[in-house]
Formats: sequence, C-alpha cells, structure tokens
Amino acid sequence: MSGYLFEERGNVFVPTELTRGGWSDEAQHGSPPSGLLARAVEAVPTAVEMQTVRFTIDLFRPVPLTPLTVRTEVRRDGLRIQVVDTYLCAGDVEVGRASALKIRVGTFDLELPDETGEVMPPLDRAEPMSIEDAFGRSRLPRFHTHAVEIRTVDGSFFRPGMGESWFRLKVQVVAGEEPSPFVRLATLADMSNGNSQNLHPRRWIYVNPDITLYASRLPEGEWIGMRSIAHQHPSGIGLADTQVFDQRGPLGRINQAQLIEPRS
Repeated sequence: MSGYLFEERGNVFVPTELTRGGWSDEAQHGSPPSGLLARAVEAVPTAVEMQTVRFTIDLFRPVPLTPLTVRTEVRRDGLRIQVVDTYLCAGDVEVGRASALKIRVGTFDLELPDETGEVMPPLDRAEPMSIEDAFGRSRLPRFHTHAVEIRTVDGSFFRPGMGESWFRLKVQVVAGEEPSPFVRLATLADMSNGNSQNLHPRRWIYVNPDITLYASRLPEGEWIGMRSIAHQHPSGIGLADTQVFDQRGPLGRINQAQLIEPRS
C-alpha cells in the first residue's frame, strides 16, 4: 500500500486508494481534498509572514477517485491579511472549493491569563482503537481506517454524546512531501464528523458537505485532539461542533453541517 494520498503528475493530482471514504466505494473521504486544498493555500506567497487562521471548504458533490486539478486565486493581498480561494476539479467538473484567511504574524509582549483553564485529555491515557469496529469492516482501504491512527477517550465513536479522541496522520498528503502543521491539521479536520454521534453509522449516513476550521495557532507534534458534539435533528440536518487541541492546549475549532439520510 502506498504511503501517501496523492501523487503529483504534471498539473494533476492522482489519488491513491487511501483517499477513499466511508459513505461510498467510489468517492473520497472529505479529509484528502481538504489537505490538498490547504497545501495549495499555504503555497501562495505573502508579503510578510502570515498564518492561515480560517479555512472553509465546500464539497459540491462526491470527490471521485480520479485525477484532480487545483487552481488558486488571491482575492485580497496586503501586509496584514490575505484571502485566497482555491478550486478543485475532476476533469471539467468543479467538485469543491475552499476559502482561506491569513493574518500577519507578529511578536507582541501581551500579558495574558492561562488560555482557558480547561483540562485536555492526556494522550497517554487514550486507548488505541480501530474505527472499523464502530463503522463496520471493509474489504477496501479507506482514509479513516488505513491513513489515520486514532486513540479514543472513554469509548468515543462507540457511544452517543460528546466524543474525545486523538488523531495522527500516518501518511504524506502528496508523495515525497512531509505535510506542514497546517496541512496536517486541515487533512485531519474531517475526522471530527463522527467523533461525536447520536445516530448509528451502520444505519444512518451523515455526510458533511463543508468544513470550517479556525486556528489561533498551529499544532505542535503529530497528534491532534478533538472534543466534539453532534447536534442532529429529525429535519435531516445536523451540526458537528469541535474544539481542537494539542498536548499544549486549545488551538482552534471545527464546524461542519451534516446532511442526514438513512442508509439504503
């Protein structure tokens, strides 16, 4: 099995089987396209040092396991902020897009209290898990089963209610490149949908057509923690709300809308 999600060939990105999602055998998980678009955003040069603080991706339709192209457009360029749009296409079909806000990085002598006083679940007490035990065994490789290592706190993924888990990306996003902290964070962001659940994933589909990630700072280390709560309603609409942290403490938030339908 390959150790990366995409191979760059000229101006196209060829997905491996590790990009496959859980809702369809022919479509990608939301995480690989997110990582690919985040990489494109980060590659856009800035006039001064900047950090991506808001990253929103909309997936218009299932992203196929076929070659993809990425196009970027700078909407606003300055010394304090930059706004970048990126577009993801499969052939002539636009399957998704992302918008990112970057803010200049400064060095200020700020007198601040402790970040929140919140206690993050310790990584060394989280239990290794196979997500297949929760979502069902698969005969095919998938992103969430083969490309990510998961450690769960108090049985998250196996019970309704709030979920707390740690995630580590095991592969490169693009072959031959080690992902940056921002790309790693963006690639793992879609794992928050499912970290908390009120509906059984073998009976219900809750696809998120979007991801919005805010980061006040970039993660340190390979492990990224998520504390998630899902709000799901009889209307067939849901919202997953996630606090993001590393072993140092809180660093951001992820929100995702959910389209809920029974499995056929």
